[in-house]
Amino acid sequence: MNLFTKKTEQAAKKAYAAAQAGDYLAVKKLTDHGFCIGDCDEDGNSLLHFAVQGGSLEMVQYLVEKCNMDPTWANHQMETPYDLAHNHPQKCAEIEAYFAKWCGFTYEECYRNPVGRGMHADPSIICVGDDYYMVNSSFVYFPCIPISHSKDLVHWEVIGHAVTDEAWAKEHLGHLQGGRGFWAPDISYHNGRFYICATLRNNDDAEYIQTQMVTSSQTPEGPYDTPVIHNVLGIDPSIFTDDDGRRYMLINRGARMMEISEDGKEILSEPEMIWYGHSGRAPEGPHLLKKDGYYYCFLAEGGTGIGHRIAVGRSKNLWGPYEDCPYNPIMTQLDAIAPIQCCGHGKPVRLSDGRWYIVYLCSRYLEDKWGMLGRETCLDRMEWTPDGWPIVNRGKGPSYMAKLPFPDNKEEEDSLRTVYHSQIVYYTPRTRDYKYIPEWDGKHITINGCGQDLCTQECRSVLVKNQPDFAFTFAYTMHISDENSLEGQSDAGVTLYYDENTYIKFGTDGTSVFVKEYVDNRYVREVKKEGTVTKDCQFKVVTDGLHREFYYNEELIAAWDDVTSICSEGLVKGKRFTGATYGVYVNGCGSAEFEEI
Repeated sequence: MNLFTKKTEQAAKKAYAAAQAGDYLAVKKLTDHGFCIGDCDEDGNSLLHFAVQGGSLEMVQYLVEKCNMDPTWANHQMETPYDLAHNHPQKCAEIEAYFAKWCGFTYEECYRNPVGRGMHADPSIICVGDDYYMVNSSFVYFPCIPISHSKDLVHWEVIGHAVTDEAWAKEHLGHLQGGRGFWAPDISYHNGRFYICATLRNNDDAEYIQTQMVTSSQTPEGPYDTPVIHNVLGIDPSIFTDDDGRRYMLINRGARMMEISEDGKEILSEPEMIWYGHSGRAPEGPHLLKKDGYYYCFLAEGGTGIGHRIAVGRSKNLWGPYEDCPYNPIMTQLDAIAPIQCCGHGKPVRLSDGRWYIVYLCSRYLEDKWGMLGRETCLDRMEWTPDGWPIVNRGKGPSYMAKLPFPDNKEEEDSLRTVYHSQIVYYTPRTRDYKYIPEWDGKHITINGCGQDLCTQECRSVLVKNQPDFAFTFAYTMHISDENSLEGQSDAGVTLYYDENTYIKFGTDGTSVFVKEYVDNRYVREVKKEGTVTKDCQFKVVTDGLHREFYYNEELIAAWDDVTSICSEGLVKGKRFTGATYGVYVNGCGSAEFEEI
């Protein structure tokens, strides 16, 4: 799809108006001559969006069946023609019924991508019995590498983490710059144990800037063994077990493979290239599976930005040579104005009933530029062609709404959103120090200031969650035992945090309430309100895209547009591809108690 141009604008607006008015004959005439069926308006609405608003079933059928328009195509707000029909039942009941028949699922039987919203980069998945487990990158955040569980591939809940030892994390993550840490984990299952491996990306001045971590547990939620670190250069490790029981680790570039011991604690051979991929551009994220006598190697290619993709090759021999899939790339986003972009780095999973799906990362952007949420996780059906090649979502790119893998377990959209939020857990940068964050029970949090501001890597008095979507509201009450304890160099409140280089503080220093934005070594803007500061107060932040409103005890303190610093594109510095977070902090030596509302 494309935005209409100056040359095509007149015909496009005529077609939109005719469709919205229900004028089928005018729309048919314009599509025959004058209007390009792939033209969308400024908000990404297709002609089918307008046709649904017009309420003409005949027109909708014509556009779907004759013009190949997709009822599940999403505009910039992730709204599809199917959504519009469902949301206007009096006018569009017949259209919704038609869409259900055409798409093969009712509105209640669908799920939405991304299934992992907010910072859920680099997904890896396994099926054990009727249970599904997924891991995602955690970078410098602790506890490290979240492990999520699902029964239906759509509703996920964090059940544990691969690294929970504060002392170990302090030693290995405590000195790391933002954006480094644990990259691209993989989860696998072998002989009754769950194995998780990941790249531990160190600072650029380290002896080994890339190392590979392996840990395992008898239960998926853990606790996991003390990690073993292998000083092998490369990123994105995964573990493959062959039919003879021998085990291998794959790392980039391309797919390089080395044999490992059964427990993953020893490297038994040097990495050797087995396949460099389809395009030759930034091949990484290798995963290997065996099916029907073939080894299939899945690679991420094209970099993690626009143009990211998944390619596959196969061989009868483990070490190759690998034959390039004729349908490569099997997943990418070719539509420049689509709301879901950067689709790649995926791992397939065979369901207990024999069907196949694949999880992969994606990004959504504000104003086609700002990836505030970081990289997220999508899910799509993967099928096999008669000649033995995998195809994802019938080659159409990422889906926006698709049939639930297990429709008998379908849940309402409100429940789906609840699950999205329930899997969002608190994290601290680098490690947790009980002196500064002694306890929290899910809602009640105590923080003692560690004497450091958020701009330092040594700050241990901050607790954050992933930002769940572009539009959301959060609020905390804060209690300070003595407001005078914040005077001087201390302050406390809530934060919108990306890393030590960019963040916003909304808090109080005991005598005033302020909002401050920090970008690259300095505070670049500030709003300050002098006045009475109470021991008990409320901070609320309302987010709508790049617009943020800050309320102290329900009084508007500031309204900021263009809040772009707390995303990957907000500053070019180091490794910035995580995602926006929010939470609570104490700076200096004061202390405060928080409760999320």
